[in-house]
Amino acid sequence: MAWAAVSFAGGFTLRIDGAAKSVRFPLPGNVFGLSWEHSVERTEWRETYAVGPGGEILLTASTFESAGAGLPERLAGGEVFRLEGGTMRIEGRRVPIADLRVRLSDVSPHLLHVGEMRAVDLNAVFGEGVVTIRVEQEQTRKGGCQ
Repeated sequence: MAWAAVSFAGGFTLRIDGAAKSVRFPLPGNVFGLSWEHSVERTEWRETYAVGPGGEILLTASTFESAGAGLPERLAGGEVFRLEGGTMRIEGRRVPIADLRVRLSDVSPHLLHVGEMRAVDLNAVFGEGVVTIRVEQEQTRKGGCQ
């Protein structure tokens, strides 16, 4: 199933901080996703995020294969629920996330999706533990060498 979100103008980089290291990824299109196997339901879950014009992270869609733990009780204004081929999706979300904190474990490996074809195994990069995903505005240089 294809996934998309609202894209805003501006150049941003994702910075992911773990206990022992930080990693940065350029963010083409200002949209990224996280996918993982739900630790209780044992089905794939995927969330799509957009970066707002001020660098804020917005949860824009959630896609999942089973109804259960972790689902919102009700849809917020503007959200739409879709069921296609056994896959459920909540679209039209605009949930602001201050710091996106993700617990990585062998029970529920996480993939970061940036760009159209790139998926990064966060568990392989950081191991078990908590990582924080933040957005930084790309710095552009004007003129010659500095």
